[in-house]
Amino acid sequence: MPPIYVETDNKKEKLYNAHLAGAALASKLEGRIEAMTKKAVDDQAGFTTSKTEGAKGYFIRFKLTKFEASGGSTKCVLLGEIERYPKSGTKSGAKGAEMVNLGKWEGTAEASGTSEGSAMQCVEAIMEAKLPKAFPAMTADMKKR
Repeated sequence: MPPIYVETDNKKEKLYNAHLAGAALASKLEGRIEAMTKKAVDDQAGFTTSKTEGAKGYFIRFKLTKFEASGGSTKCVLLGEIERYPKSGTKSGAKGAEMVNLGKWEGTAEASGTSEGSAMQCVEAIMEAKLPKAFPAMTADMKKR
């Protein structure tokens, strides 16, 4: 079986959304989420971020759903989703998303301080906890396709 492809290009598809952190910080957090996702995928046996002709795989999306930097700490919540790649056709002929069921794939973290570094620590903690759980779900789902 060829490696399972994971699309991580945030420019083609808006895969990572951290707008709640404010424009300047959002782009940095989104870049960190993208880098951590790419590294986790490329380090996982049987997975790749290198697209080939006719590749089948997944989109991994993360959205910052809560961000609070006050009172000497930074709190954040990231919601993750996995969708099948490529998007499939719907009854109307449009391309639609097919979700992989992970239940509520959400993570919460808190870091001391309210700096950019604190926000990065908060997001990184969630990513480190959540990304490893994606691979068994994608592997199991791929066997059904």
